[in-house]
Amino acid sequence: MSHWNAVYQFPIDKDLSELAQFIQRYRLPLRIAEENNHQILSSLDPRLSELLLPLLQRWDAGEIRFADVHLEQAPAEEPGADAATEEPADFEAGAGAAARQDEEENRKLAVASPLPTWPWRKTPLSLTLIALSFLGWFLLANNLVDALLIYPDRAGDFQLGNSTLAWHLAHGEYWRLWTPALVHFSLPHALFNALGIWILGRPLEARAGTLPFAALVLLSAAASNLTQYYWSPRVVFGGMSGVVYALVGCVFVLQRWQPGWRDVPAGLVPLAVGWLLFCAAGLMTLFFGVGVANAAHIGGFVAGILLALIYCRVGGARNFSPDSGAA
Repeated sequence: MSHWNAVYQFPIDKDLSELAQFIQRYRLPLRIAEENNHQILSSLDPRLSELLLPLLQRWDAGEIRFADVHLEQAPAEEPGADAATEEPADFEAGAGAAARQDEEENRKLAVASPLPTWPWRKTPLSLTLIALSFLGWFLLANNLVDALLIYPDRAGDFQLGNSTLAWHLAHGEYWRLWTPALVHFSLPHALFNALGIWILGRPLEARAGTLPFAALVLLSAAASNLTQYYWSPRVVFGGMSGVVYALVGCVFVLQRWQPGWRDVPAGLVPLAVGWLLFCAAGLMTLFFGVGVANAAHIGGFVAGILLALIYCRVGGARNFSPDSGAA
């Protein structure tokens, strides 16, 4: 039975996304795991320790980039050869050599997750939003959300100046522009939005940085809440889905600005947009009897697109280049 052998040890806060992409690109038999407050690169082949050590030391010191390191495929073995492994490949740029593991071991290894993993300290706001989503569901289940929602308007002609929102703002309750996003009306509601933040929010925050990500969340939460309130002022609404759709809009722009960015599966945006249209057409309510804050979804999606365009125009898209690490 094969055992993992430690090859190199990195600090816990070291961004290893470039290394992970290199491993995935060449399907090397390596893995990265957190152990004892460090990130450990390990291999099933002890020969790789000696071969990779100079390369890893130079990369860790900032002397080279893995984007500039290439592997040459080893020649195919002749029929009848006993060896199950290939000859080591050559590293260009004077980096040394690295061996490829045999095909059977390679098929068994999950060298890279379909979704990149990020150190938790790189995505504090995303994790906080996930926790707040479940907290909002708990508060609703215990009738503790009156101070978080925008009260619905009375029947009659809607006038913004005489609306409940205007009353809230006149009394200094500005937090209500954002807090409806925290309230979730069921556990599945909270779960789906938490999943959206996990898949979409963490890559965005890890690469753009927490402050730009916080600006995206705050602006899109207010935009989606105001859009929903203006569209249906007499309906109580809540949930993080407006923010999630802002993340969808942001990813939509970034995947076109940086086509090589692969942190989010390419098919996820079309799926999310299809779901938005399905709900906006009233089919969700028709078939399942579930009310959906469609205006919040649309408002968040549009806000995410606009904010992402501004972010890319001022140069932020470079953080999402395949050759860049997380911000």
